Amino acid sequence: MGTYATHPTLDQSAAETVLNPPGEGEGNWIGAPCVHDYDGTRLLAVRERTPEERGRELRIYRVDDTLEELWSVTADELAVVSIERPAMATAPDTGRLVLYVPVDHGANQWTIQRLDAVDRPADLDPATTREVLTPSAGTTDAVTVKDPYVLTVGGRYYMFYAGHDGVSERAHLATSVNGETFARVPENPVLDRQYWHDHHTRVSCVRPASDAPTWQVFYEGSSHTDHGETWNLRTGVATAERLAAVVDTAPDGPQYAAPTTGTATGVDEFATLRYLDVAPIADGYEAYYEVARADGAFELRRAPLTDE
Repeated sequence: MGTYATHPTLDQSAAETVLNPPGEGEGNWIGAPCVHDYDGTRLLAVRERTPEERGRELRIYRVDDTLEELWSVTADELAVVSIERPAMATAPDTGRLVLYVPVDHGANQWTIQRLDAVDRPADLDPATTREVLTPSAGTTDAVTVKDPYVLTVGGRYYMFYAGHDGVSERAHLATSVNGETFARVPENPVLDRQYWHDHHTRVSCVRPASDAPTWQVFYEGSSHTDHGETWNLRTGVATAERLAAVVDTAPDGPQYAAPTTGTATGVDEFATLRYLDVAPIADGYEAYYEVARADGAFELRRAPLTDE
């Protein structure tokens, strides 16, 4: 039996804190990571948030023995209210770096923007930002679109994103041949609200299964009965023979969570583990993810992920 018959193991006992939040208590977050290997360098993009300023800044680091900050942009510099999880990709035709950013223009009006492709992260120019995906009236993402995860396969861009229909967010997919003009797939939403995630779903990461002709789709979700159901998310695993045909393989509960007790809210089920992204290392994989601390703030961690 192949290793793809079981879900990957996330060794949280070996986790290390990569970045700490800007303050203590709920609403202070650091994370929403995107990990991307570009031109021989591992890049890590993160979002920082405070209760007062919400998603106030996006930063890109070079990951080595330490983190080296290469570039940053604030919500003010983009003339928006808030920034959430970014996505990076390498343009198939030019080999240049592409950055996608979800932004709130005010009153929860989220869209996804793109900056011009560059040769180096330091060359990213906020003045080149423009819309590449906006809500579509009469569809399952009629209210907001945000939190992209982008991969390129065979010269085509595949953008998973969270689309809101007025009830909650669900996982959606759009594709593009140029990284600029995206078309929604007819299968949307590609992962519905059901089981333990009957309120919220979104895709956080996709990778080829280790020894099977299929994709592993890491997704996060919550129940409408959860405390903080829009942000207290845990992570499950699905599969997809086609990227638009995601099959949930975790109906009984999430695979990865980080339970805390004695929190400031007094809620025992405060178990956030979200925005998981996976990157290869010499002896397997490592996962970057955002988790809740006992004080209610969120920090960025990484831990080994193994196919066993």
